[in-house]
Amino acid sequence: MSTRSLALPLFVLLACGGPKADTDTAGPGDEPTEGKTTPGMFDSSSSSDGTASSGGPGTSGDPSPGTGEDPPGVSTSTSGVMSTTIPDPADLGPVECDPFADDCPEGQKCAGYGDAGDNGWHQLKCVPIDPQPDQAGDPCTVVGAANSGVDSCDEGLICFWVDQNLQGTCVPWCSGSFEEPTCEDPDAFCNVSGDSVLSLCLGTCDPLLQDCKPGDGCYQHPSQGVFTCVPDYSLDEGELFGACEYINACDPGLACLPAEFTAECDPMTYGCCVPFCDLIQPNTCPGEGQECLPALANPPPKYENVGVCALPG
Repeated sequence: MSTRSLALPLFVLLACGGPKADTDTAGPGDEPTEGKTTPGMFDSSSSSDGTASSGGPGTSGDPSPGTGEDPPGVSTSTSGVMSTTIPDPADLGPVECDPFADDCPEGQKCAGYGDAGDNGWHQLKCVPIDPQPDQAGDPCTVVGAANSGVDSCDEGLICFWVDQNLQGTCVPWCSGSFEEPTCEDPDAFCNVSGDSVLSLCLGTCDPLLQDCKPGDGCYQHPSQGVFTCVPDYSLDEGELFGACEYINACDPGLACLPAEFTAECDPMTYGCCVPFCDLIQPNTCPGEGQECLPALANPPPKYENVGVCALPG
């Protein structure tokens, strides 16, 4: 097992309406921009544990419903990004409700929303609860626009990872408080995104097993030492040694690393798709001179054997 640690400048994913993922903006077609995030998934602006940061090639992407203007997801292209920055309620702008306090009138819930057309999540408001609401993990529908705040999910849930057909999955809000958000599920983590308006509990996964539902891939969060399921936007691309600009632009089982970590990829591209690998198994990396290097600098026990194929050094 290699003792070297690979600092992975990861790309960010979005969760709303597009084929790529980002964590700072939420609109399909965003050009990759260092340090940017998209609504609904991850915010790569901070790193909590010394793991790969989002300072590498491509940190923005197309959004899909379920994200905010600031990170909605790793580098994905749907609205729904993640952030590890704890928000100050005073900085949230016009707040009409508190998602941690359940302070909306009966029959309504607190929801994040944003300006039409930008896929961002900037404010909070009370919206009607669907008469027959969908539950956590269920497919759901957003009304009007990806970031309208009106969806078919029950109280305490938001329709996240929304596609261009305004369909997504019900994801629970974090509990606790703005200052100390928590998740009841021990295998989940609280992802803050959308101008710190969204605080959502997202599940973790195993990148070696790729144990996500069909259509999703297990990708690394850009600022937390975890892997989470994100919509796969590789489409007809994302193959081994293929070019990539966002984490979820690679096929499930592949990570998007800077091209310099390979000998096979065009050095002028933002990134290159390479396999995850098992650090305790013999080296099977397909690239010339590649080794299986740790994917996380300080991995929790669950990810101690998770590596990525890359050139050492």
